[in-house]
Amino acid sequence: MVIKTVKILFLLFFIVGCSTKNGSIYKLDNKHSLTLGKTVNPTFINLNNSKLRYHNISRCIDLSYTLKGEDLKYGNIFIEYIDLYQNCHWNGLPSGFFISNLKQQLKIDDIEIVENYEIDGYDFTTLKIDNDSFLSVIYIYSSSKDIFILDYKGVLYDKLLKSFKKDYKNIYINKKRFMGNYDNSLARKNIIENYFSVEIENRL
Repeated sequence: MVIKTVKILFLLFFIVGCSTKNGSIYKLDNKHSLTLGKTVNPTFINLNNSKLRYHNISRCIDLSYTLKGEDLKYGNIFIEYIDLYQNCHWNGLPSGFFISNLKQQLKIDDIEIVENYEIDGYDFTTLKIDNDSFLSVIYIYSSSKDIFILDYKGVLYDKLLKSFKKDYKNIYINKKRFMGNYDNSLARKNIIENYFSVEIENRL
C-alpha cells in the first residue's frame, strides 16, 4: 500500500505516458497537458479547469485515473486511463465496456456505431446517439494500458485520425454533436461489473 501511494504521488509531479504501436504515443504531464498521436508531429492539448481523480481500488490496477477538462481548440474532453498488472486481463472488449457504461450512465436509449477505424494502436469510433446527434470516441491501447477518450466536439478525433489516415474525410463533424457530461470510471465500477480480473493459473 505504501509503495503504491508513493508511486501515485511521484506520477502526480512527473509524466504519465505510454507508447503504442509504430511510434504512437500518449503522455500526460503535471499541468494536465496531453501529447497524443504520432511521435513525429504529435498533437498537444492543454486542459483548463481540469478534474483529475485516481481510482486504484483493485488488486488488478497498477495505475488508473479519470481526467476531464476543456481545451480552447478541442472543447470538452473526458479521459480514463487504466494500466493493469500483467497477471490480470479484461473479461471482454474494453471499448465495448466503455460504450455500454456510457449508455447506462447518461441514460441513452440507443447508440449506433456509424464509423470505425483501427490504426496503430488507436481505435476511432463515431457514435450516433438516439438517432439525433454524434459523439467521437478515441480508444488507445497497448499490452497492458487502455485509454478511453470522449471528444464531444469531434475536432481532436478529426485531427488525430487524419494524422494516421491522410485521405480521411469526416462527414459527421459538422452535424449535431452530443453534448453529455460523462464522469464515470470502469476501474471504479469493476467491483460490481467485473470488467477485468486476475488470471487463474491452470495447474495439473
